[in-house]
Amino acid sequence: MSVTMADVAKEAGVDKATVSRVLKGDPRISPKTREKVWEVIKRLGYKPNALARGLSARKSGLVYIVFEEQDLPQMNRFLRGVGRILAAMDKEPIVYVADYFDADFIRSRSMAHKVEGIIWVGSPPSDMDVPMVAVGDVTNRYVYVSPFWSDIAKEIKKIANGRKIVFVGDTKANSMLKRELAECGTDGENTLWICDGSLPGGIKRLIHPVDQKFLDIVNSDGEFTMGDLLLLFNDINYAKALGGGCIYLPSLEMGVLAARLLVNMLKNREVPQKNLVRLTIEF
Repeated sequence: MSVTMADVAKEAGVDKATVSRVLKGDPRISPKTREKVWEVIKRLGYKPNALARGLSARKSGLVYIVFEEQDLPQMNRFLRGVGRILAAMDKEPIVYVADYFDADFIRSRSMAHKVEGIIWVGSPPSDMDVPMVAVGDVTNRYVYVSPFWSDIAKEIKKIANGRKIVFVGDTKANSMLKRELAECGTDGENTLWICDGSLPGGIKRLIHPVDQKFLDIVNSDGEFTMGDLLLLFNDINYAKALGGGCIYLPSLEMGVLAARLLVNMLKNREVPQKNLVRLTIEF
């Protein structure tokens, strides 16, 4: 007689819904409960055939890739990494970018398309009932991939060496880094400029501000000078030409990792909820 999900639930002391969520990789299940359920699954030799049949009835091969902003540094490289994994698994990505959706729209369309999973770059809503990998933000509701912001912030503080730190650009990458550097001192005479490169001609305007409005945005009363230091996201050639450095955001690698995590979730494999990716600085 084959082992059923009800058998696993009874042995583990949980309900069938909890067993189902564990098999789907739902991170809302506590590590203690998840480990207990998996121990019973392995001990009883449970094969989730019923779950597989339920999923096969709604398999579409479609995966949503959702970007909350258009100017994410290295978006194309991230998509290349995601596509590399999804193509190998015969999954078809559908990409949505900020101006074309809201959370309710994504929710309704994912149900209509019978989407198998979502990779959400930004801050996903808390009630999406589909396997999800969040990218960029730390979350306790979904499996996530995030740059190791606190680690790179410590390195930037050392590089600043007393300089005032000023940000140019409003992308998610800049806002996350700004949050980690919120309490950095501003005693030095010179400035460490961090530019995400998302603004058209942003670096040119940084060196030669054109109006008071821009000066107010960067919170500075002067221009980029020889005593200042510049850090750019993912543009080492431009950075070196200006005597600065490059913050390398490993977008391709993050895309590959996010897609692998989602694929493993769809295969009912255990995945870690917390997945941090290191950034590097090159001069």
